[in-house]
Amino acid sequence: MTSRPAVLIRVLFAVLAVVSLVLGYVGLAEYLAGSPQFAHRPIDLAYYDLQLFVINSAPVSNGGPYPWPLEISRFLTPAVTGYAVLETARLLFASEIARLRARRRAGHIVVCGESVAARTLVAHLADAGHRVVSVASARNAGVLNAAGLARATRLYACADETPANIATVLAASQVERKVHTPLEIYAHVADPELGEALRDGRWQAGLEVDFFSLDGVAAKEVVQTEQPDGERLVVIGLSAFGRALLLELARRADRAGTGPVEVTVVDADGAAAVAELRARHPFFAASCVVEVVPVYHPEPGVHRVFVCHDDEERALRDGLTAAATVDATRGTVIVRMAQLAGVGEMIVQHGQEDRLRFVGVLDMASVYLSERITDSLARAVHRRYLRDQQALGQTRATNPSLVNWDDLPETLREANRAQAGDIERKLELVGCAAVPSLEEAPFTFEPDEIERLAVIEHERWMKERQADGWRYGPVRDNERKLHPDLRPWSQLGEEERQKDRNVVLSLPTVLADAGYKIVRRGQRRR
Repeated sequence: MTSRPAVLIRVLFAVLAVVSLVLGYVGLAEYLAGSPQFAHRPIDLAYYDLQLFVINSAPVSNGGPYPWPLEISRFLTPAVTGYAVLETARLLFASEIARLRARRRAGHIVVCGESVAARTLVAHLADAGHRVVSVASARNAGVLNAAGLARATRLYACADETPANIATVLAASQVERKVHTPLEIYAHVADPELGEALRDGRWQAGLEVDFFSLDGVAAKEVVQTEQPDGERLVVIGLSAFGRALLLELARRADRAGTGPVEVTVVDADGAAAVAELRARHPFFAASCVVEVVPVYHPEPGVHRVFVCHDDEERALRDGLTAAATVDATRGTVIVRMAQLAGVGEMIVQHGQEDRLRFVGVLDMASVYLSERITDSLARAVHRRYLRDQQALGQTRATNPSLVNWDDLPETLREANRAQAGDIERKLELVGCAAVPSLEEAPFTFEPDEIERLAVIEHERWMKERQADGWRYGPVRDNERKLHPDLRPWSQLGEEERQKDRNVVLSLPTVLADAGYKIVRRGQRRR
């Protein structure tokens, strides 16, 4: 978009061009009025006037003196011509200059694709303060080099076609890195199952590749947001989002160890899809009990109904129907939307339906992908804290911190960010790293690593508390900011030390909750 000053300058020079033409014509008419050497018909005057712009007008080649209008015009018109030449050159070479600047840019993010998902992601990244370079298509290394990928921090391949995104990843592997930091690559695939298979691939050093599906990311975020515990769950439509939702519900149950989650699937062809999920994922068969029915018949009781059709008109229709028939006091209907997410929100805001919610998979996935690792981990740290405190019987009445992230005071958010920001440092100290992954992978620290990191966590916690004005006291007093654990590790009891060990032991789960997994250096893929 052209800036306002640039527009004003162009308007000014256009006005000057008109003024110089008028002054040149008037001056030439006066100067040539009695000249026998040059014709002075109106058409001749106009011709001589135009020649002033190229400094080639014959009547003004003898050095004057000339009438004042002509004196001004013969200097003004070359200046206008010079500006026009410079502006033309700038426009002609603008793309080349932009490419040269992109090649030298560092620390930016490259987004490839012309899909709605790519545009949505670019908007979220820009809102988050990132520098973004958009590329329509990047099937070869030359295009990515022109976008400055050699010095970029992240690459998102978000074309609608999966082969195009895989080709972008292959092209990125041919770009020579100009910085020491690894390049994070996120490539979209339409099928979550394919993404899982590709994620196991091995890539060259300096590349961290994660294949994701918008529906898979959104399903993970929906389960984390909705917290569907102890409710009767219904999934209408086993689209890619529906299958990803079932897998995420099963993972959640498997991770919690509370027994299998029971789900009713409404899909005429659902039995085959469920059988395939059981065959591919051993944990699914043990952690998810599925009943497949062809038609949804609402029943009394607490229900969470997920409408998952790819066809958004059908999803909207089934969502409205389910909301009208589900238990009026305890039922909730969540409808998957993509491009019609705004329409769904408008229905909720301007209607009377308070049991209906819409999830925009494009926005939800873009937020997830655009967040810094620290922000994602901070949210996961807080979710872990909520689960642990609730398991101990704590409530909002006894602990005001037991609220959702969006309702958390900024001071407590910063505390979570501080703890999350130290995770990467801890991992580096024991030769590990966190890499993007939408699949949880088992990881176990060595006993000496647990002890070392527990000491580091305790020291970090002490510095954080002391910076906030806390000091040692034999009995905890929140009002006076006294805490019995504000003392060196060597002076702590075994029970207090175990708290810090538990923080370390929870890291694989916290990272998995945020979409990452722990790997040891030199083993980027399992």
